[in-house]
Amino acid sequence: MQPSIVVVLLALAALASGSEDASPRITGGTQTLPGQFPSAVILETPYEPQNCMGTIVNRQHVLTAAVCVMNPTTFVMINPFWLRIIAGDINVVPVSVRRLVRDVNRCYVHPNYNRLTDSNNLAVLRVSEPFPEFHNTIEPALLNAQMLPDNTQCQFAGWGATTDVATAVVRPQQFLVAAPILTIASCNAPAVHNNRVQQTMICAGALAANANTVCRGNLGGGLYCNGHLTGVLSFGLTCGLANRPGVYMDVRQYTNWIETQFTRTDNPPPGWVPPQPL
Repeated sequence: MQPSIVVVLLALAALASGSEDASPRITGGTQTLPGQFPSAVILETPYEPQNCMGTIVNRQHVLTAAVCVMNPTTFVMINPFWLRIIAGDINVVPVSVRRLVRDVNRCYVHPNYNRLTDSNNLAVLRVSEPFPEFHNTIEPALLNAQMLPDNTQCQFAGWGATTDVATAVVRPQQFLVAAPILTIASCNAPAVHNNRVQQTMICAGALAANANTVCRGNLGGGLYCNGHLTGVLSFGLTCGLANRPGVYMDVRQYTNWIETQFTRTDNPPPGWVPPQPL
């Protein structure tokens, strides 16, 4: 497993601590408070330099994007041994007393995940030890069950980077950005996502350039509307650029599949390959 991004960030934080202009570099969004998004977690993975995100959906399971648990070179499911969940903390650094870390011992990728179209881009992870009885900083998300109208005001909270480059470093604190739901038609325009957004997806964010957007490190994170988990970030890492709004899997349409994974007893072996189109 590659060295944890936490180690890198600790070094960077130490360097920044002596700089008077360190604070202004944290741009985009509003810093969250402890317990504001108690279901949002960091998913450490060896193949994403900025890691991914996930959402606690019950005491032993985390929902994320399938792309976060797939090898980007061989396109097969990686061994859950290499995954780790960080919960209960709004900081990457410094570590707070609220932090809990869990290994992953089961990984259930949607059987029809398609890496070429990002359809069914979901995975449910089972942690090795259940989270404790829920409290202020660790609680499961409530799943949205309603179809929401366009322009519904939603939110995304996470630890993403501010630039779309492979070496970008994630911000050490969790930030909140506004992400109103956009029409699928506007997101499927040729200059935007060019018909990639399917009916099982939600497009949210801004079409114009906007510093308050999702970026690297946010894949697999949750879109919250009216306090309920509504989407899982699949693609569309805006990073402040125009015509790249975030695209999320619509949780409402996958609730049955998500909940079915909670009682599975099998253990899919590493190396599983999702079906691909002809």
